[in-house]
Formats: sequence, structure tokens, C-alpha cells
Amino acid sequence: MKIYLKDLANIANEKVYPVDIDSFEVKDNLFLRRLENVKGDIAFYYDASDEFRINYSLKGEMVCPCAISLEDVYVPFSLSEDEKIVNDPNEEGFFLNENKEIEDMVLYIVLPEVPIKVVKNEKIEYSRGDGWVFVSEKDYESAKKDEIDPRLQKLMEYRFEEED
Repeated sequence: MKIYLKDLANIANEKVYPVDIDSFEVKDNLFLRRLENVKGDIAFYYDASDEFRINYSLKGEMVCPCAISLEDVYVPFSLSEDEKIVNDPNEEGFFLNENKEIEDMVLYIVLPEVPIKVVKNEKIEYSRGDGWVFVSEKDYESAKKDEIDPRLQKLMEYRFEEED
């Protein structure tokens, strides 16, 4: 479904667009792969002072890559907002300047809420190779605790002379 600005220009009461997206693939985004099971609605209306406004209520899941394993991590979201619509990106409010597909509108609403770093809850299988291995920060810290400072290594070789 497409949202046309010309249809919104002369609405009398309110224009509501239902949102029901099973899956929507996101292209060219490092932090978000797709949106799934998005339900809710987006409503456009004029308030008492004749300001053009948007009211949306959306729930669903973002599928983001795990920061370590790059596997899919499902992040639930619930967004609800009421904002003034503006035509200039420098003004404060919801910037809307062109016709949009409902999926693109939902993506435009959800993008500011996408987390930059997500790590899955299950045990992570770290990569390893010939002579190298990724380790968790906890394992690294415990290994560092037992390691002797290389600047003091020579002191370990020093033998005290015993006096008779």
C-alpha cells in the first residue's frame, strides 16, 4: 500500500493506514537485516490548531546481526508516538516530503530505534584458526591475570646466592 501526500492534504477527520507486515528485508543497513511480524497502525490528522500530525503505534521484531557471530538476533520493539509533520528537515518534527510505501514508512519510523550492537544470549562459538583463536573478554582477563609482566621476567631467573 502506498501513502500519497495528495490524499492526506485534504482529509476531514483522520486517515488511518493499518500495518501488517510479515517480513520486510532491509537493504544497505549494517545494523538491521529485516523487520518481522510488524502490526499496528499509522494515522494522519489535523489537530485543533490545524497542524498536520502523525500518530503511530507499531509492534514487531527487528532482526539484527550479532556483533560477534553475525547470526540473526531477534529484538522486539514497541513504538508509539504522536508528532507534528514538517516539510523541512531542519524543523523539529516528523519529516515527510514524498509519497511512501507503507513498508518504507515503517522502516523510516523504526530506524532510529535500531540498536548499534546486539549480542545473542546463547553460548557463542568463537572462531579459531591455525595459531589463533577469538576469546571472550572474561577468558582474556583471567589469562592475563596469570601472565607475568615481560618487564619483570628477568627477575624470575635471578637466583639468590646463599651464604655459608
